[in-house]
Amino acid sequence: MYDELVNRWWIVAARGAVSVAFGIAAFAAPDRTLALLLSLFGLFALADGIFTMGAGIAVNWLALFLEGVVGIAVGLLTLFAPGSFVEMWLIPNIAAYAILTGGLELVGALRLRTQAHGTFVPGDWLLGANGTFSLAFGLLLFLGPAFSASTVIALLGGFALVSGLLLLGFAMNVRGWRTSLTAPVGAR
Repeated sequence: MYDELVNRWWIVAARGAVSVAFGIAAFAAPDRTLALLLSLFGLFALADGIFTMGAGIAVNWLALFLEGVVGIAVGLLTLFAPGSFVEMWLIPNIAAYAILTGGLELVGALRLRTQAHGTFVPGDWLLGANGTFSLAFGLLLFLGPAFSASTVIALLGGFALVSGLLLLGFAMNVRGWRTSLTAPVGAR
């Protein structure tokens, strides 16, 4: 599993970059209409899902593949459902996406740890932190008060930015695994 993930670290990095770009766009144009937010989120979820599903297929990792399927489904639903339906379900849709992907990222982080048989895997905590952050964000949206559109944009932009940075950090660690995992035990 490690070799496949190391060889495809750039897929994780691309996913992080898409997330950071979405976060920046949400902060750069907070006064735009809800339609822009819906389109941006739909495109973000779709692109994130494609990259994640591709990574899951590439490394034969079911949790990543399923996370990608969830992202693609949410993105397509957001982009192609009638506007009134999407507006009514925007917050629950985003919350469900964050909770499902966060849970699957936690499963992936735990799988990394068990696959390594307790061996320290540099940066694996970043994937777990992203999963925890996603779960917390999703629960905030589900259980929190009714948020205004501008608050949703700010929350979503912050979520995407932090999540993207965690994924970029994880990708950079994955890129370095080849040397750290092949080094003699005393050199790690």
